[in-house]
Amino acid sequence: MPFVRANPNQYLLTGRRGKLVNRGAAVQAFLTPGTVFVLVPSTKQEAEFAFTQETKDGIPLRFKGIVVYRITEPTAAAQLFDFNGPSGVDQVNALLTHVALGELRHTVSHMTMVECIEQRKTALTSVVREALETTILGDGEGNGQWGILIEVVQVAQVYIVDAELRQQLEAQVRNEIKLQSDKSDIQTSEEAHLSAMASENRVAEQKLAGDRESLRREQELHAAQLAAEQARIESETPVQLLRLEREAQKLREELEVEQLRNQVRTLEVQRDQLLARAQQDLRKEILPLEQAPEMVSAAAQVFQGANLSLYGDEAQVLGQLAPLFEIIAGAARQATTPRSD
Repeated sequence: MPFVRANPNQYLLTGRRGKLVNRGAAVQAFLTPGTVFVLVPSTKQEAEFAFTQETKDGIPLRFKGIVVYRITEPTAAAQLFDFNGPSGVDQVNALLTHVALGELRHTVSHMTMVECIEQRKTALTSVVREALETTILGDGEGNGQWGILIEVVQVAQVYIVDAELRQQLEAQVRNEIKLQSDKSDIQTSEEAHLSAMASENRVAEQKLAGDRESLRREQELHAAQLAAEQARIESETPVQLLRLEREAQKLREELEVEQLRNQVRTLEVQRDQLLARAQQDLRKEILPLEQAPEMVSAAAQVFQGANLSLYGDEAQVLGQLAPLFEIIAGAARQATTPRSD
């Protein structure tokens, strides 16, 4: 019973009774009698191609390129190529190279030299990749697939075969490069001048913007100060109004007190006047009482020793004295009569 081993860079495929099975990479197995096996490389492979082709404008160009691929479906690849030796990889490389060369020859014959040189990494590389992928994928339904994945396609070099023509073209290229360099220097100088002007303009604009910003900040600060002052006034106004109201209330109270004091003084004056008037009236009332004894005494002295008669000649004298007697009697009554109040 044979024993086989696959390295980490190899697939082990075994076949028995017409059926091919992929055992995987880095495996080992004992094979039963009648079983065949094949080792398919799993590492990246490289196919190089090189050819010479005239362009549409009749200039022969030499092309070199590379295709990097990897076998991803070893069963499909083993059914198309013989991997019992190095010939399997060589067969794949040869077929890929033929496909790339055929497509490139057709494409280059319809392009100019300048187009080929300028578009070697774009148009030419894309043409080769599309041709290879179309070939190895078959009809897209699994029929005719090679089991290969294209990873890198690149037309690496394109150069002129004729040495004299190459020198002439190189001279033209050098002249163009010099012309482009001179234009570039002029353009660089112009750009430097424009850049300096733009820099000065930017500096001026920045200064103007700074002045505007400073002015705006000053305006904002002034507005903030005004707002703060207004807020302070608005906040102090109720306090001032309350203080003024209290002062007004205090003045009203003082006015009321002063009015009460004036009323008291007026009442005191009126009281003094009434007291003086009452004393005067009392004096008037007391005066007759004080004078009544004197009047009686004076009258007694007048009639002392007189023998008055109500008859005869003396009756006439007594009649004349009757009013005097009434005054004395009234004063005496007034003096002796108690006051009702």
